[in-house]
Amino acid sequence: MKKGDVLCHRKDMVPCTEIFEAEMELLELLPYKPIMSRGYTCMIHMHTYADECVIKDIMFATEKNNAGVPEDKAKPQYIRSFAKCTVRIMFKKPIALEKFDVLPQLGRFTLRDEGRTIALGRVLKYKPASGPGGAAAAAGLERKLAATKITASKTEEPKAEANPNGMASIAEEKE
Repeated sequence: MKKGDVLCHRKDMVPCTEIFEAEMELLELLPYKPIMSRGYTCMIHMHTYADECVIKDIMFATEKNNAGVPEDKAKPQYIRSFAKCTVRIMFKKPIALEKFDVLPQLGRFTLRDEGRTIALGRVLKYKPASGPGGAAAAAGLERKLAATKITASKTEEPKAEANPNGMASIAEEKE
């Protein structure tokens, strides 16, 4: 076992993905990186997993304008600090996660950049991974587990017989 591993029942496996859509609330971004746009790279911390991720797309954002009035934007080029947004996040390799509505513990994450937390978010939807560790690997593992049958060694169990006094005693059969 190592960090990021998730234990689950083999009949109800936790999905793995390389890309997911999330609702995020940006906190204060770094002073010399005041905007977040496509291609922004940072660290994602999700359950016990921490690795680099990339913002693939910004789907929707709600930002306050200079007058302090919230403005909704569809597919903005960039977002600034303290915005609420829906983004697609991509990883280098598949990780186990779940939608926040299904399992909150595996559906929360934080984004960090240079030791500062820059965003908090929750998973809305995901695309199951097709590479190693993805849906295809899970299906292969399921087939392998179904084909494997555990058989017990054929040892005779001792038989219980009743004593004349009504107590059960164990008598071993001799062949």
